[in-house]
Amino acid sequence: MRKTWNSYSNLRLLFGPGSLNEVGKVVSRLKGSRVMVIADPVIESLGILDRVKKLLSAEVAVFDEGQVEPSTNLVQQCAEQFRAFEPDVTIAIGGGSNMDLAKLTCATVASDRDPADLLGFDQVARPIGNLVCVPTTAGTGSEASHSAVICHSQNGQKAAAISHYLRPTVAIVDPELSLTCPQNLTAESGIDALSHAIEGFLSSDFSVLETTDSGVMPYEGNHPIGDLYAEKSIRLIGEHFLSAVNEPRNLDARAGMALAATLGGLAFSNCGVALVHALEYPVGNRFGCSHGAGIGIVLPEVLRFLCPAREERIAQIGRLLSVEETADAAIDAVMRLRRESGLPQSLREVGASCEDIPSLSESAVALERLMVLTARRPTLGDIEKIYKKSF
Repeated sequence: MRKTWNSYSNLRLLFGPGSLNEVGKVVSRLKGSRVMVIADPVIESLGILDRVKKLLSAEVAVFDEGQVEPSTNLVQQCAEQFRAFEPDVTIAIGGGSNMDLAKLTCATVASDRDPADLLGFDQVARPIGNLVCVPTTAGTGSEASHSAVICHSQNGQKAAAISHYLRPTVAIVDPELSLTCPQNLTAESGIDALSHAIEGFLSSDFSVLETTDSGVMPYEGNHPIGDLYAEKSIRLIGEHFLSAVNEPRNLDARAGMALAATLGGLAFSNCGVALVHALEYPVGNRFGCSHGAGIGIVLPEVLRFLCPAREERIAQIGRLLSVEETADAAIDAVMRLRRESGLPQSLREVGASCEDIPSLSESAVALERLMVLTARRPTLGDIEKIYKKSF
């Protein structure tokens, strides 16, 4: 039985309304004189790029061609500009896609390897330089995590690079930047943050996971510090999620969700994501629905499946969401958040049919790295039943 566990986090987290105004001081602290900013056209249209450039005393280059589903080809394109400019600090502004694009761009240049070769665990084997992440949504937790999701240009499938070197040096989390986030994106991001916290809280205990020869693991399994992150994240989401969706200019709600997302990122990137994400990945790849929409659909039935192994902890989630401390109440509370935020309620709503269940299940069960983190190991038949109940 394993007796030790590790906990990882950013070198620095700067949080609070208006914290973006400190970006110049952050860069100076990192001895930055040449800064590359990675963003997208939406961030530029909101004036955030111009604001950041005015706050920096360094020479600045901008790559503003980020996409919702960045590809390995886009990483190569960004890396070409990176090599030509030779920055000493990189700033990523936007949602998880822009932050993941920046992570893999920095890793590609630092390793002098093809971005597709960096996918999987621990393929990024050296520091990637000073990376500052500035989220404008509250969901992915990429500003605090050690993973980067990208679309492989050759096969069109999404895959993740996972390495502790990918964790950003600094996260600047300014809730004011999410005030313009659209209602549907706020809902999708929020349920994603909830799934990160819940999966970290319910993942396999650290003691049952086999360590690697190097002692470094993609995820540690559930441990006490992970619980601290997860519990606070779940409580904040219960308090602020629906207000952030329905009252977009409510800064208190936005701040609560921004902190919840970052804590959720710290929870899952230490303890792991598991069966919920394993079931969502094939759905998102097949039907093109957003990650958050797919997560929301499968999350309740995964919780029901996990009850025999994690009933006490699922009941605690009920308490954290301010309902009765029972597993049934917790699951009902998650379903209420999904329903009242306007998210899809079933797989049918994103274009799936019952005939898709066998192939979706085969894809999900093959994700071994997520299966070992699931406290109740599912069979192929179990996964098929979860999908069926999610229609």
